[in-house]
Order: sequence, then structure tokens, then C-alpha cells
Amino acid sequence: MKKIYVVIAVAAILATSSCGWSKKKLGFTQSGPDETLVQTNDPLILPPEFNVRPKKSAAVNEAESSDTEDGENE
Repeated sequence: MKKIYVVIAVAAILATSSCGWSKKKLGFTQSGPDETLVQTNDPLILPPEFNVRPKKSAAVNEAESSDTEDGENE
């Protein structure tokens, strides 16, 4: 007896889900965006000195040179 109720419930769900009106009322449909409300953003702009690297200080250069000399002597 319970199997009949399950079969009837499944049939009712399938019958109502295939109908376009019931899909709208139950909220199963999605609407696309409104073209008039879409806003475009300005393109990103890179700064003029984007590829320029900062100069190394003298202390950093001396530390790097002493590290390479120690590795060569070993």
C-alpha cells in the first residue's frame, strides 16, 4: 500500500515539474541579467615605472659579494 503512495507522489512531482508555470511559481527557473543595468568598469592602468627595479644599496652589494667569495674558497 505504501508503494502506491510513493509511486503517486513521484508521478505528481514529475508531472508538475515539467510544466513551465509550476517551475516559475516554485522558483526553479533563473532569469538572466538585465542588459540595461549592467555597468562597465574602466580598464586597469599600469604605472609608468612598472618595470623599473629599485637600485641596490652598497651594503647589500658588499654582503652578496662576501657570500659568493666564501662559497668559492671552500
